[in-house]
Amino acid sequence: MINKDYFDVLTMSCDQNSVDIIQAVMGDDCLGTFFQNGTTKLYFNSGIREKMDVKLGNLFKDQTLQWEWEIQVYEDWHLTWQDQFKPVLIENKLAVIPYWENNYFAEITIRIKPGMAFGTGHHETTRLMLETLLKENLMDSNVLDMGTGSGILSIASAKLGAKNISAIEIDPVCKDNFFENLELNELRGQIDFYLMDVLQWTDFNYQYILVNMNRNIILKCLPEIQIPQDGKMFLTGILNEDEKEILDVCLHNNLKVIGKQARNQWICLTVISL
Repeated sequence: MINKDYFDVLTMSCDQNSVDIIQAVMGDDCLGTFFQNGTTKLYFNSGIREKMDVKLGNLFKDQTLQWEWEIQVYEDWHLTWQDQFKPVLIENKLAVIPYWENNYFAEITIRIKPGMAFGTGHHETTRLMLETLLKENLMDSNVLDMGTGSGILSIASAKLGAKNISAIEIDPVCKDNFFENLELNELRGQIDFYLMDVLQWTDFNYQYILVNMNRNIILKCLPEIQIPQDGKMFLTGILNEDEKEILDVCLHNNLKVIGKQARNQWICLTVISL
């Protein structure tokens, strides 16, 4: 049974790449992570330790990896992140900074309040997507952000000139954090937020479709996504080992991959309609 008063926190020692892979395997069960000096903490709603232990055991059955669990009350979440969160700089153009940072400047600055929603700019997939967006001309464009989480990609799109942005997220925990981040970036009322399952979304008439979700959801979404002839989809949340399967599903659904970026074991694909 889930107790809403605290998190179960999984603590382990491993490198950042391993952390990202673990987070991908955990999927939507993992609420967020932070990594410092070789120690990682992964946050979960209470009540699913046994399930996570089984996943970890299967993932590292041929390796020696130790982990332990601890409890953290909900109200301490922001305090933990405030100690650990550092600005993220993308290509010397865009900076993602915590809301309490006052002495950091970039051409484009995104302020966020770290919360239970994914998206602080530190994860490889978020960085890949931001790097990809910086290469595009989003001025006056329409953007669909599928699985928006904390709203970083929607906010980045707005600051790059997009005028019509729709953000979809199924997790109600993300909603308040999303709107907090809009306020911090003076974007109140400028991005439409939809609390719903991305698999139920049917309007894909956007010039840019941003998809940063886990592999299983992506595979379910691809057959439903119809990219306009003048549109592009940027697809991440994918490990190198998943690329062939993603390419096969794209081809089967009249979608063509025309570009690829990679960071460590993660990739971001640029996809168009055939």
